[in-house]
Amino acid sequence: MAQDGRAAPRPRRGRAPRAGAVLVWLNGRFLPARDARVSALDRGLLHGDGVYDTWRTYGGLPFATAAHLRRLAGAARALGLPAPGPARGWERRARLLVARAGLADAAVRLTVTRGVAGEGLAPERRARPTLLLSARQLPAHLEPRRREGIPVVLLPFPRDAGAPWGGLKLVGHPSAVVGRVTASRRGAAEGLYVTAAGEVTEATSANVFLVERGALVTPPRASGILPGVTRALVIALARRAGLRVREERIAAPRLRRAREIFLTASTIEILPVVRIDGRAVGPGRPGPVTRRLQSAYAAHVAAVLRRTR
Repeated sequence: MAQDGRAAPRPRRGRAPRAGAVLVWLNGRFLPARDARVSALDRGLLHGDGVYDTWRTYGGLPFATAAHLRRLAGAARALGLPAPGPARGWERRARLLVARAGLADAAVRLTVTRGVAGEGLAPERRARPTLLLSARQLPAHLEPRRREGIPVVLLPFPRDAGAPWGGLKLVGHPSAVVGRVTASRRGAAEGLYVTAAGEVTEATSANVFLVERGALVTPPRASGILPGVTRALVIALARRAGLRVREERIAAPRLRRAREIFLTASTIEILPVVRIDGRAVGPGRPGPVTRRLQSAYAAHVAAVLRRTR
């Protein structure tokens, strides 16, 4: 019996798990990813009919799982999907998954699809949802990027899901895929969405902040952005540190004039932006406000993890 109370998978004869095999948790079972099976008629595959959320672990310990599960439950509710269940259970499964996979600092993703419920747009019946928990090692370049900053580009299109859908992490997100490919081809690490009105809203997988006269400015939730868990935490930490925070719409030229820009997301934490469309942001290196918030964020994470060990 697996430690999360579900039956453990029986190894198949002649196919012992090989060292370094990618592991997943699928519908109650831990198993090698190569052995995981999802129906060809799963609505997540046919229609992108599903939601997901991603959080991270530090030394194998999940961080902010409850906040991510609250957001995931809200997204599931918006699509009429069943809630994924208590955060405590998913935190336990995440710990087990990264431990069995031999990971420490990892990104953990929970995907929920409607399962097999007919091939038309409207589900034909209630079905058992597909639940997939996966984990991946964070890239080695993340730490150098947090120290030195990254280049970004402005994308010639907005995010494909505006309000109210922009606030949901939907399984299908073509603008993020195309946006990241576009940024990479232009020699950048990230792309920022620009609306038809010329407003910057967010990055393909992160929220965006700029620093003006010592104050933080970030697009409001009303603009259809994803309400990032890390975004909310950074706003709280900034205000606790005495920094002013304004949530307002940001025209693209403001970013080019900003002294500091940074991105936030659970896996990258606080990531400085040092070039935008090939031009230096401020002096072309991470600024003092960004550094101050990075230190505050690291201290907060360390304090939380000490209480959860």
